[in-house]
Amino acid sequence: MNILLSFVLSVEFDKTTKRQDILELGEKVKNFMKFKNYSDLVEEVAIEILCVSKGFDQFFVETRPKYVEHKSGVVDHVLKYQINKSLMFNLKVDYELFYHSGKEEGLRIIAQAILKSLETLKYPVKLKKFDKPGFYNDMKTFFINEGLVDKNC
Repeated sequence: MNILLSFVLSVEFDKTTKRQDILELGEKVKNFMKFKNYSDLVEEVAIEILCVSKGFDQFFVETRPKYVEHKSGVVDHVLKYQINKSLMFNLKVDYELFYHSGKEEGLRIIAQAILKSLETLKYPVKLKKFDKPGFYNDMKTFFINEGLVDKNC
C-alpha cells in the first residue's frame, strides 16, 4: 500500500522546518506500509494535513473521505496525472500548537491527529471490505515504533 502525506500550511511555516519534517515522516510511513494490503480496492491512501492560521481557517475545511477508482487528466496542457484505487481524506491540525512546537512534538501532534482521524473516519460505502482495524493498528504500530505515540494510546 502506498501512503501519501501531503499538507497545506500557512506561509508562516516557510520560516520553519515543518514542511521538511512532514515530508520525512511521509517517506518513513510509506516505507513501513509499502508491503501491507487491506483491500484489493485500495492501492493508495492519501492523507492531507491542513494547518493554517486563524484568518485562513475558514477556507480550508475537512471534507468527507473520498474513494477514486480511476481518474486521469491533464493540467494546463503540461502536467498529466493518474489516480488509481485511492482513498483520500484530510484532517486539521491546531495551528498554534503545531507552529510553536519543536520537531519531535510537532511530529507527535501529526501522529495523534492521524490516529484520531482514523478512529472516527467514515469510509466510503464502496470500501466495506477494507480492513479498517488492520490499517489503524499498522499505522499505530508505525507511530509507536517512531516514538511518536504511547503504546497505551
